[in-house]
Amino acid sequence: MGKNDRRANCLFGARYMLTQVEALRVEIQGALVGEDIEHVHQMRVASRRLRNGLNLFSDCLSGKDAKAWGKAIRVITKALGRARDLDIQIDLLNRCYRDDLEARYKPGINRLLLRLRQQRELAQEKVTQTLTDLQEAGTLDRMGKKLTAMTADSEGLYLYTPSLYQQAFEAINRSLEEFLSYEDFIHNPENVIELHAMRIAGKHLRYTLEIFAPVYGNALDPHIRAMKNLQDLLGDIHDNDVWIAWLPEFIEQEGARVMDYFGHRGPLKRLLPGLNFFSEDRQRVRDEKYQSFLSLWETLIYENAWEVLAEIIKAPIDVEAILAHLAPDQRAGKPAESPAGSVTEPEAPDFQQDDVSFGQ
Repeated sequence: MGKNDRRANCLFGARYMLTQVEALRVEIQGALVGEDIEHVHQMRVASRRLRNGLNLFSDCLSGKDAKAWGKAIRVITKALGRARDLDIQIDLLNRCYRDDLEARYKPGINRLLLRLRQQRELAQEKVTQTLTDLQEAGTLDRMGKKLTAMTADSEGLYLYTPSLYQQAFEAINRSLEEFLSYEDFIHNPENVIELHAMRIAGKHLRYTLEIFAPVYGNALDPHIRAMKNLQDLLGDIHDNDVWIAWLPEFIEQEGARVMDYFGHRGPLKRLLPGLNFFSEDRQRVRDEKYQSFLSLWETLIYENAWEVLAEIIKAPIDVEAILAHLAPDQRAGKPAESPAGSVTEPEAPDFQQDDVSFGQ
């Protein structure tokens, strides 16, 4: 890779990472307050995207920065993850506790809400401590300054070089292969661990597609939407698997608390109808989401979604096709000039057909 090509690749990566750093900054105060669950959610997403960017463009940073930044962001993701999981569970229970819910179910649902809210308070303490440490350490400030410095004096530098296409191809292809490696497990609903691992791999693939989406114009948009839908369904399946596995443990734990307080387990009986109802409901929803996932998967297979994606990202292999889209001065590595003589950054070559359907 030439010096200019490397600088272009690193500039592309720095701009993406800088966007995620700023997204983290925006959400910090709201996440510290903890009243609106969207702040924690958006901050967690930004932290995951930033980690993905750091993994892909680590060679553009010093080894010290790459290691320190990666560690700092992992701590954020972990602290926010527990809080986010509890937010999702509490939100679901609040929606289940509707006016038409049978009265006999309400004590059990209420007890679940009580315990989860107690856990959420503890999780918020961890979030507050982690984000306070982050601010006091000035980590995001340092990241922002260094990434901004990497983008300095870059106006007019042409980013979409063959080496960037090559990097995009390798990163997407690697993530796609990892994601598809779980295909053999999807037709058995009992493969809980593998389906969860597939969800994580799908999340990595989606974030990688999002990073390199500008390189391919709008060609990756259908695949990003497909991955979002698959990720949501796999997430729903996993969330319900967690409920199904945890609720029997919760009943045992609550029974022990009742025994310690009353000396017998009698009061547990009024909680069981709601807890058992909710457990059965989670199994029902899990089955529905699993069937929806299989249906969507079969649709994507029918539409040759993965083959289409593989063809799209082969663009960097055909360097001549890329160069054909560039003006002569750009082929020589110089930025294009507008009619007025000012330097402009050209758009990425468009490899997409008019219809972005998978079948096209």
